[in-house]
Amino acid sequence: MLIVGVISTRRLSSSTPLSGPKFAEFAVRTHRQHAQGSLALDVRSDSQQKLNEWFEARSPFFLALPASPAAPGEERPYRLEGARLVQVGGKAAAYIAYQMQTGLVSLVVTPDSVAVASGGVKVDYEKVSFHYRMVEGYKVVTWSLHGQTYALVSQEGNSTQQSCMVCHSAMRDRDLSHTPTPLRAF
Repeated sequence: MLIVGVISTRRLSSSTPLSGPKFAEFAVRTHRQHAQGSLALDVRSDSQQKLNEWFEARSPFFLALPASPAAPGEERPYRLEGARLVQVGGKAAAYIAYQMQTGLVSLVVTPDSVAVASGGVKVDYEKVSFHYRMVEGYKVVTWSLHGQTYALVSQEGNSTQQSCMVCHSAMRDRDLSHTPTPLRAF
C-alpha cells in the first residue's frame, strides 16, 4: 500500500508540465472554489503594490502585477480583490481574484515548467499565442510569456473580452470591452 501511495504521489508531482486543457480545468476549479466561498484569499487588497509586495515575500517564483494607476477620472472595469498561493502539480501557483460587473474574474499564474498554454482556439500575435476554450460554461484564455503561463477565467460572453482588461489596463488607447472572442457563440 505504501508503494502505491508513493507512486501515485510521484505521478501527481511529475516534472511534466500540465497540458493547456488540464491547466484550464485547474483554473476553472480554483475559480469555482473561490466563487463558492471554499477558497479564501490569503491577502485581500485592491492595491497592486500591496499584492506585489505580498508575492515578493511569499511566492517561490517572480510575479509582479502591472502597476498602472488609473488616470484622473478614469473608471476601471474591474476591482482587484486579492490573492493567494495554490498548489498545482505539487508546485506553487498564484491565484488573483478580480471583481467586474459581469462577476468574478480569476487569473492563475505559474512558471511554464508547471503548465503550458496549448489547445483550444489559438490566436497568434507577434510575441504571444492565446488559447481560448470553454470549460464547464467558463471562458478560459491561456498563454505563456516570459517563462510564466497564465489562465484567465470569466463568465462573460463571446461578444466581449472585457476581462482581458485586468492585464491590459495600461492600454488606455484600446478598450477590449467590445472586441469579440474567437470562440463560437454559446
